Amino acid sequence: MNDVFVNMGQIVVLRSTGSLITVGLGSCIGVTLYDRANKVGVMGHIFLGRSRSPQDAVTLPGKYADTGIPAMVQAVLAAGAAPKNLQAKIAGGAHLFPTLAALENSIGYQNTLAVRQQLQRLQLPLTGEATGGNRGRKMQLDVATGKVMVQSIGQPPIDI
Repeated sequence: MNDVFVNMGQIVVLRSTGSLITVGLGSCIGVTLYDRANKVGVMGHIFLGRSRSPQDAVTLPGKYADTGIPAMVQAVLAAGAAPKNLQAKIAGGAHLFPTLAALENSIGYQNTLAVRQQLQRLQLPLTGEATGGNRGRKMQLDVATGKVMVQSIGQPPIDI
């Protein structure tokens, strides 16, 4: 099987076979959009909620929720997905340093909210989620089946 790693700020699309994998999801959010009928999936590793300038959308759109989620939609549609078939799953958004900030002020919490807002704005159903907590995660999308596995550090993987 073809495993493709998605690094921070990247957006990667696969069709038919293979797995998209991202690791090191602390306060970052891993996002998948998947079309089961056409077996097309995209994964992004979102680093922050909002871009700071219009140039951010050009240089590394996958870094931010407000530019990354729309860019993911464009990429997966260009690869053959149908808009009505897309379903989203997210993981990450951990609160890794509770002594530094209250939960609602943490980057992980803010990132999770920003991703949810973008999904809602684009009318993309969120069908699976493993967010919050205080542990880093790994996320994997099997493009042949649409199965998304998330593994928190020191825990067994779960299917979201």
